[in-house]
Amino acid sequence: VNSGFEEQLCLYEALHCEVDTSSPLYKQYRLTKITEKYPELQQVPRELFAVDPAHSTSSDVSYRCRKCRRTLFRASSILSHPVGDGASAFGHKKFSNLTDVQCTSYFIEPVQWMEQALLGVMDGQLLCPKCSSKLGSFSWCGDQCSCGRWVTPAFQLHRNRVDEIRQLNIQK
Repeated sequence: VNSGFEEQLCLYEALHCEVDTSSPLYKQYRLTKITEKYPELQQVPRELFAVDPAHSTSSDVSYRCRKCRRTLFRASSILSHPVGDGASAFGHKKFSNLTDVQCTSYFIEPVQWMEQALLGVMDGQLLCPKCSSKLGSFSWCGDQCSCGRWVTPAFQLHRNRVDEIRQLNIQK
């Protein structure tokens, strides 16, 4: 069996035999396929980018720049990943006292405000579109999460640079 087809079958099974384009698993698969199809990254399809939450309204949890409060992404854009091996994954860096296996970043799907920074380059910094403060980084080849898991491609925003905003439902 072709390995690509086998990968698609495993994804289909993980999605409970339904194609759910809003699923983080599906989004991660789609991003991986895009990097294979467009190695130069000069022309990435516009539908790859999530809608900029600053230009839309939704009751979904949103995340804002800690410095200027500009809305950057929604909870539906977060691409979860299995927790990695922790300290043992960083053996090449000679860390000996890493015991905490927590993710210190959000890995998200690309959002429209990132488009200009992503085209034509393999990796770089992600800056706030309003105040230009550094939020994180991206790499089409992937990057290692603080938990030790390798995430490909990686659009990584540091948790300490963004605030989570939840909508309150107040009953009158």
